[in-house]
Parts: sequence; C-alpha cells; structure tokens
Amino acid sequence: MRKARNPVFVATATVILFGILSAGLLLTPSPGRAAEGGVSHYIQGAYGDFLMGLIPGRGFYVRNDTFYQSSHMDSTLKGGKAFAGITDTTVMNITKLSYLFDVPAMGGFLGAGIGVPVIINEHITGDVAADYTHRSRKTGLDTPHHIDFGGGGDRGGLSDIFLMPIIAGWSFGECHLVASPIIFLPTGYYNSRKLTNLGMNYTSFDGNVAFTWLGKSNFEVSVNAGYMINTENVTTRYLSGNQLHADWTVAYHFNERLALGAVGYLFAQTTPDSGSGATMGSFLSSGSGIGPAATYTASVGGKELMLIAKWLHGTGAGNSPIGDTVYASFAIKF
Repeated sequence: MRKARNPVFVATATVILFGILSAGLLLTPSPGRAAEGGVSHYIQGAYGDFLMGLIPGRGFYVRNDTFYQSSHMDSTLKGGKAFAGITDTTVMNITKLSYLFDVPAMGGFLGAGIGVPVIINEHITGDVAADYTHRSRKTGLDTPHHIDFGGGGDRGGLSDIFLMPIIAGWSFGECHLVASPIIFLPTGYYNSRKLTNLGMNYTSFDGNVAFTWLGKSNFEVSVNAGYMINTENVTTRYLSGNQLHADWTVAYHFNERLALGAVGYLFAQTTPDSGSGATMGSFLSSGSGIGPAATYTASVGGKELMLIAKWLHGTGAGNSPIGDTVYASFAIKF
C-alpha cells in the first residue's frame, strides 16, 4: 500500500490553498455584474461545520438547521440607476435526509440525500427603484421601464428544495474527504415585482468537496469548497454569474462529546452576469464572515444526538447583503 502523506502537511496545504484562492477572488477587481439581487442559493456559512469531511459510518442520517439571519444591503448601481436600501430578517429551517452505504469496492461510503428548506418568516423593509431598458426580440427596439418597490413585508413557506444525488466519502488515517454535488430546484414562491420571495426562480448546480483533518492532538481543520453554476431566471431574463465559495472550521475537541472552535466563510462571483435583464452595470458580488461555534453530543434513546451552535458575523461584502447569522442545529444517525 502506498504510504500516506503527513496529515498535518495535507491539512495545512489545503487551508493555505483555499485561503490564497479565495482572497485573490475577493480582492482582485475584474469586470462582471453582481448576482441578481446580490444573493444566490449559497447561504453564508451554511456548509461550515464540525467534521464536515467525515462520514462516521453507514446508515440513515437526519440533520436539521434552524437559523436567524439579519442583514442589510445599501448600494447604488449607477449603470442601470438601481438604488437599494434593504434590511432583511429571516428565520429559516432546513431538514436534510441522507442514506449512506459502506462500499468496500471504492474503499469508502456512497449514498444520496435531499434537503427541504422552509422559510418560517422573511421580513423585509426598505425601498428599491430601478430604471432599465428592455430590447424587444420582435422589433429590436429599446423600451425604457421604471420599477418601484416599496415597503417590503412578510412572507413564509417552502423555499427551493435541493437534491444531493451523490454523496461519496473516504477516510485516510487522520484525513477525511466527502464529495457531494447539490442541485437546487426552483420550488419556492417567486414574483419579480415583490421583495419578499421564497426562492430564486432558477436552478443551480453546486459542486462541493469537504476535507477534514482530525489529529491525535484533538485539533480539527475542516474546509468545504464549492463552485455554483446558475441557470437563467426565465421571468427576469437574468443569468447570474457563477460563484466560488469556501467554508472553514478550526476547532479543539476536548473529548468525544464536546468541541469548541471558529467558523468562517468566503464567497466571490467569478463570471459576469448575462441575459437581457442584466442591465445593472459592472459589479462583482463577494463576502466574508467569521464567528464562534460549539458542538456537544448527547446520548438520547440509545442514539448519539449531535447538537451544534454557531454565530457568523459578516466582515465584508461587495454588492451583497452583510449581517449576522445564528445557527441552532442537530444531527442524528439511525
């Protein structure tokens, strides 16, 4: 058998690589446009977790996340004369169900899963005014339009369901790896003339790879990197650019039940928007955040129930909302 590389070297190199790549994307200016509305199917910090690259064994897994997010977006896009001053507070619950098989032929685990997100309530206040020009496909003529959204409001219900058609995991001593592409479906309520929407009205494909190093010293370093490719919003004729995102965790495990650490995220748009509805000028969306996290595993009915809490504070944003997100989660294996 081939000798494995030093796990400390592998973990360190991985973190440095993602750090350099993400920082470069966030700090290097390049032409493009912000994702439609400054948001996408990626939720800041949602992928960052303890042991995110480790599958403990075969079985049926249930994961539930409830989070509260308060954010603000205040920007002026001169190219399309779009002015925004929006405050958004959202309470959302996401249930993920997955089943993993032990596959000796591949030396790891293989399975699939589904996620069902429900927005308990989304409250938006603020005003948006937009002047834009639409070109008719029949006549080839440009027609000026003005949209004025006022006040915001409240809304709740089913958001965009996502599928995990393949979940594959491997362990190499102290190092662990999980590959899990995700497909987001446009199942949530959407109205282009409303501020309170429950979905994006387009499909997204998000390729994700998670890595965890858990050393004998009980220190953990975990990174999840993903690349999201969006399809066109057929209502607004807006195709949001692709997005690179990275979530990380650094933690210390006091024992098999308790761990404390820090979590963070970075994301950046890598390609320009397109479509006849992309008339808002040349901007890139990006963001970063950091915060504390804790986990405790309790024995309940003969099962191990993992409890997770984390708080992420936005430290930077470009053409995207910035604020605070608090998560309360649990996971259990049957």
